Amino acid sequence: MEIQWVLKVYEESSGQQLNRNKTSLFFSHNTDQDTRDAIKAPFGAQIIKPHESYLGLPSLVGKSKRNTFAQLKQRVANKLIGWKEKLLSNAEKDVLIKAVAQAVPSYTLSCFKLPNTLCDKLTGMVRQFWWGQVKDERKLA
Repeated sequence: MEIQWVLKVYEESSGQQLNRNKTSLFFSHNTDQDTRDAIKAPFGAQIIKPHESYLGLPSLVGKSKRNTFAQLKQRVANKLIGWKEKLLSNAEKDVLIKAVAQAVPSYTLSCFKLPNTLCDKLTGMVRQFWWGQVKDERKLA
């Protein structure tokens, strides 16, 4: 099979080896079952489900990026909600925003181009926290 030959050449030239325990495959819904089985068998790989994540990132990004990255928005909101902005000085708020609220989406941003509306929403959430306008957690999310 060509795929195995390519992987063998890669392994020999790079000194790296495919970890078959961590290998996952994704097939289009148009791929028939015989083809899936023929490709899957030599690798012993599992098949990725549409809404799985790996290292906190979605394995597949569908048509609706808003839904795909909704959990990112919720994670930032949860961080901001947990802080009592009224009890913090501006310096303390600045450190929390830079060290935590901006760090949460940075890994995702290094891998995906997020929708502008999501970026605007994240910015708005941080702005609300900075100015002490978070009265209700529903306003953030």
